[in-house]
Amino acid sequence: LIRHGRSADIVPGSAESSDPPLHTEGERQAAALGRRLSNARIDAVYSSHLKRAHDTALQVAMHHGLDVTVHDDLEEVRLGDWSHGVFRKMAASADPAFVEWSATGRWDGVPNGEGDQNFRDRVTARIEALAARHDGGCIAVVCHGGVINAYLAEILGTERSLWMMVENTSITTVKIAGTRSVLTLNDCHHLYDLVTELD
Repeated sequence: LIRHGRSADIVPGSAESSDPPLHTEGERQAAALGRRLSNARIDAVYSSHLKRAHDTALQVAMHHGLDVTVHDDLEEVRLGDWSHGVFRKMAASADPAFVEWSATGRWDGVPNGEGDQNFRDRVTARIEALAARHDGGCIAVVCHGGVINAYLAEILGTERSLWMMVENTSITTVKIAGTRSVLTLNDCHHLYDLVTELD
């Protein structure tokens, strides 16, 4: 499971607010990710339909001669009234309603939103269906921080669905072989060289 690269800064309510592209830093992160995984066994690459995830996935797929298969069910949580950049704006301004909601660690309470268990069920069903399709293989699923959090929360049985800051282009590896085991969590080793370059 891979989170997309850093997305571009957007103006809430603008044309790009619902599907921002990668920031230039996000493009560098995605390229570093692709290089990191270039010698790994990858049988298929999947992504959400959102531009930041799909463009990140392309950087992985190109090293393996693979296409990226898109699934809408891998998109971020559906935010209802907090869509189109409103969520980011509320977070940035420490809006009291956002602060109160964020303390719960769950997606319930977002006006007209998808809801926590619905989100967990959606992403878990999709990820496990993809894994079953490639039983014994290795796939890359490029998606979103909320998706990765929700899936891990479901398989680990945690109450909170917002429990970890998933870093851009981080790799979280889950082995499914009868039982589900988390092998790596938020692995960003491929970004270390980028930090050194900036220094």
